[in-house]
Amino acid sequence: MQMAKRYTRKIFDMFQKEVLSSMQYGTMLKYSEGHTQVYIVKRAGDSIKFREVLYNPSDHVITCSCKKFENKGIPCSHIIIVLRNNFIDCLPEYLILERWTTTAKSKIVYDEFGVELQGHSASSTWKGKKHLEIARGFTECLNDAPIEVCNAAKEMLNDLQNMKASYGACGSNNPLQSRSTSIPSSVNVYPPNISKTKGSGKRLKGGGGRNSNGRDGKEENLQHMR
Repeated sequence: MQMAKRYTRKIFDMFQKEVLSSMQYGTMLKYSEGHTQVYIVKRAGDSIKFREVLYNPSDHVITCSCKKFENKGIPCSHIIIVLRNNFIDCLPEYLILERWTTTAKSKIVYDEFGVELQGHSASSTWKGKKHLEIARGFTECLNDAPIEVCNAAKEMLNDLQNMKASYGACGSNNPLQSRSTSIPSSVNVYPPNISKTKGSGKRLKGGGGRNSNGRDGKEENLQHMR
């Protein structure tokens, strides 16, 4: 009931699947080191595959080797079963990401790079994703990069900062936006140019044309029918 009221419908359905899946697992305390307990989590009947869960009962900090929470932001079934076996019926607050809750639209949420995520604004969400994509791209590019690449990246960053300053912090002084485009009050429409081709301008005899006597073809046909 706790998460049914806090998670959005879609995220709650995903969380429910993890809860149901957790019932298929068993836990075994492997060892304790200080305040940290290390559990082995295995599916019933599976003697090979297992997950390792680290749990600190003093502050309820818990992590799993599957890294599902770190990657998707939803507690995995392994974490859920360890918490349940330690008589923890409610998820610790840090396991409930604000961006998956029903109140996320009324609050400002930041990702791990400090980029603002707002569910109610499609443009801000797209912008935040772009920031994250670019930041990750730079990080991957600079990992183990030679000094020349690092210097080039630093120069590029300086150029981007100067460009941002010239455009204004929020884009309000964007010189592209200050340009005006005049719209004409009227538009003149001219007939298309007629190109002369062989045979153009000749009227076909019969139906609607005139015969050699100058009489209209339709009129002559009516007289023959009388």
